[in-house]
Amino acid sequence: MMEILSQVNWLAVLTSGVITLFVGGLWYGPIAGKAWMEEVGLTEEEIKDSGAPTAAMIKSFIATLVLAVGMSFIITWSGVAVGDWLGGAVVGATMAILVIGGGVFPNYAFENKSLRHFIIHMGNITVSLALIGALLAAWR
Repeated sequence: MMEILSQVNWLAVLTSGVITLFVGGLWYGPIAGKAWMEEVGLTEEEIKDSGAPTAAMIKSFIATLVLAVGMSFIITWSGVAVGDWLGGAVVGATMAILVIGGGVFPNYAFENKSLRHFIIHMGNITVSLALIGALLAAWR
């Protein structure tokens, strides 16, 4: 196990957390923020009145670190032919769509959430994982 952990670029993993916060800020702000607010039934005033989402951002950052370590394992020792940054981006996007999307879609179905809601979230995670995959593949 220590050998596997020693192959992880921990600075790239930390950078991945920052990338996800940045992408999320753009995604749930100017890119798809209004659509997301409609889906969850919130207004801009309600979001502003709720204060800074510090706790959620910290949890999101930690979850992204776990995700980036997992992707680092896949890119480093799974035998997947990643090659360069573009290959890493493809692995990240594929992982987002097929693994994460396939895994969480039943939750949306059972919670009776709309396909639009699912697509909004999947857009964010797909862009984030494509960028993380590119970073991890390029920065080995």
